Amino acid sequence: MKVNVIVLNYNGEKLIPECLPSIIEAKRASSNEVIVTVIDNQSTDGSLEALKQYSDEIDVQMRQNRVFCSFNDVVGMHGEDVAILLNNDIRVDRGFIDPMVSVFYERKDAFMVAPKCYDFDGEALEGGRSKGFIKFGWFGAIARYPGWEDEVDVFDYTFQSGFGAVRCDRFHELEGYDDLYLPGRLEDSDICFRAWEKGWKCYYQPDSVVYHKGGESFKNKFGVKGISAIDNRNSLLFFWKNISSWEYWLRHVVFLPVRLARWTIRGEMSAVKGVFEAFSRIQQVSERRRIKRNDPGRLSDRAIFGYFR
Repeated sequence: MKVNVIVLNYNGEKLIPECLPSIIEAKRASSNEVIVTVIDNQSTDGSLEALKQYSDEIDVQMRQNRVFCSFNDVVGMHGEDVAILLNNDIRVDRGFIDPMVSVFYERKDAFMVAPKCYDFDGEALEGGRSKGFIKFGWFGAIARYPGWEDEVDVFDYTFQSGFGAVRCDRFHELEGYDDLYLPGRLEDSDICFRAWEKGWKCYYQPDSVVYHKGGESFKNKFGVKGISAIDNRNSLLFFWKNISSWEYWLRHVVFLPVRLARWTIRGEMSAVKGVFEAFSRIQQVSERRRIKRNDPGRLSDRAIFGYFR
């Protein structure tokens, strides 16, 4: 297959020499036809200068800083079958490409394949498999659950992943990442949920291994409280956009005021702020729900979450 490993970079001057050489080495080791593309999202540090030393091995694309949405018009631009989407804080094993690509040969229903992920030092397993759920009317996805570290079959499911391989044609059929969630968080859950609705699946490939520093750019820009507000806002946006079950909605309506009251009493005002920010985007959510209603024959949300009980 033709494969494009696409790295999203913003102010990653220090991360580039730590991570990019491993990706170039994996490209050389693959039996597939592989290119490496770096998307630079208007970096203000020395990223572009740092990338010059790898100019013979990579293609650099300049894009407006739209976080994951910057992938949308780069995936498939070179006619590749599979795109492997990575952040700039990820280094990889030399043989990480081919195991993921092999899943697309063996599972014709695959939309996405997630690798096994360790922390950057390779000492602790971060995950790779995740479960999506609705609890007390609130959407969440979790990588650490009972049994999450167990050895599993290659074709075990994952609900979503923030990085991994996607089939380019299906990525574009889904119209890529949704800018509703900008500046980020849960847009990966959203696109994978939409893939599950179509009957496509997201697989976990433990033979493909990466090492992740973990949201360095995002933490530096927004801080803990800012991330809390964005997380809560986007959890609500995901629910309002995607969930149809009346049972889930009943619990949502009942428990949302309870959550707000509890956060207020505890002084967790960043969480409260996220809720009000979600309501400010209600018109955008309504437009997207209207589009979904015109696309019948989708797998129900209860059936999707049923894969991960």
